[in-house]
Amino acid sequence: MGSSIDLRDHMENDAVHNAFSKLVSGGKMGYKTVIEKKKVPPKCEKCGRGGDDGQKFCPQCGGKMSVPLTNCPGCRKPINEGQQFCTECGYKLK
Repeated sequence: MGSSIDLRDHMENDAVHNAFSKLVSGGKMGYKTVIEKKKVPPKCEKCGRGGDDGQKFCPQCGGKMSVPLTNCPGCRKPINEGQQFCTECGYKLK
């Protein structure tokens, strides 16, 4: 048998969530998994200095602060800082 079964219809099924929770928790019933997303701090577009959340402009040079991309907006694959194009789908990053 192939692995081309479309499981998207089952993604919101409680049985799937319960099975995953049981697997992650080591068998504890009712355990809910929480996935934390790492917050990427903003960086100055001009000088490259890192900043704090909420900063709009760099205190060093006055450049605009922006959060660098970590995943391609087109295909969601991880990307490295400084890439001009996604190596997976060709999306223009800058």
